[in-house]
Amino acid sequence: MNRDRASSTRKPTDTTRDVESLLWLAAGAAWALVALRAWNQTKKIDARRRTWSISDRLLRQVFPNDIRR
Repeated sequence: MNRDRASSTRKPTDTTRDVESLLWLAAGAAWALVALRAWNQTKKIDARRRTWSISDRLLRQVFPNDIRR
């Protein structure tokens, strides 16, 4: 038998470790994507609140004493 050839072949445990590492990387990337989308949604909500606050303040300046109601 040729021992050099046998030593160059990959063992099943090496392949299993590689697949497991790739799965962990994929899971980490998925969680990073979820966190990024949640952060982005939070920023959108904050921007809407600021816009609403500014527009409400401007409307109070134009229509004082709750004439709008």
